[in-house]
Amino acid sequence: MSNMSRKLKISSTAYRVLLLLQKLNEKKLSTDRLNRIFSEDPYVARFFSKDVILKYISTLRMAGFSITKPSASNDYCYVLNKAPVQIDFSEEEIKTLRMLKSFAQSFQQKKFLTNYYSFVEKLKRYMNEEQIKKLNEEFAKKTENQEKIKDKFKDYGDLIKKIEQYIVENQRVEIKYRTKQDEQEKIAVTKLQKIKYHADSVKLLYYDLVSGQMNTIKINDITNIKQLPSISGEKQLLNPVIFKIKGRLAKAYRPYEKEKLTDPDLKTGEITVTSYTDDMEVLLRRLLKYGENCEVLYPKQVRNKMINFISRTLENYKENVTQIKKI
Repeated sequence: MSNMSRKLKISSTAYRVLLLLQKLNEKKLSTDRLNRIFSEDPYVARFFSKDVILKYISTLRMAGFSITKPSASNDYCYVLNKAPVQIDFSEEEIKTLRMLKSFAQSFQQKKFLTNYYSFVEKLKRYMNEEQIKKLNEEFAKKTENQEKIKDKFKDYGDLIKKIEQYIVENQRVEIKYRTKQDEQEKIAVTKLQKIKYHADSVKLLYYDLVSGQMNTIKINDITNIKQLPSISGEKQLLNPVIFKIKGRLAKAYRPYEKEKLTDPDLKTGEITVTSYTDDMEVLLRRLLKYGENCEVLYPKQVRNKMINFISRTLENYKENVTQIKKI
């Protein structure tokens, strides 16, 4: 008995037809590309003649799938246009698809909109003409709420596009920034990692080439950003953050992703945690919640950053602290 029949319990021909359908549902494909997919699939692992592939295409057409013939207009590819299975979308779901477009536009990154349009085109294969008409009519509408969502991060559009390009090209970048807490402008030499969107802000995650740590910064805190010359053979190593957990928390603590624990100290019951975080600010704010049961040990600049966090927090209670000391 073949490996195919033992694992899949279907004929090898049926498997190849279904694999072809799955790939056509993702994107248009040429005969050569389809053959490459077959050759790379572990359950097929062979090439086929164009006549055999055409036979598989004909099988899908007989089942009701509309697949165009290769021509100059479609880059000589097979394209899945319509499926026999229909999905009945409600009016609310069609409005939601329009709202998703506004969110995709709000990110100010071309890839989100490209992925969105690709997603909608796939959905249209399973919609009847009346529903497609309703969807197009919904797209043509402009409501105040949709426009508000679309323009949410519009002010950062040019900067986001520049950052996106630096990330794609894996460039060394100098960032100048000033936060609300800082009086003086600061400089960081970095490798940019990704753009993170929050409800009311956009943050940039970057690897600091000087400290060896991952950091985040709000885009609206950036005063200047520019590309630096590349350095041949430059390596990016993420330095760990090491902190100690004490008391009852040590017994109940469960490691987060990218964290490693040491065995508890037999005398004190304390554990040491090594974190390879990619978002320093999120880590430190979490550690602050542990209060006196947590101490950052390494590296020094992160320990100092935690001290600054605590100092700024205490500033909010300065009067109360003074009164307590007098008592």
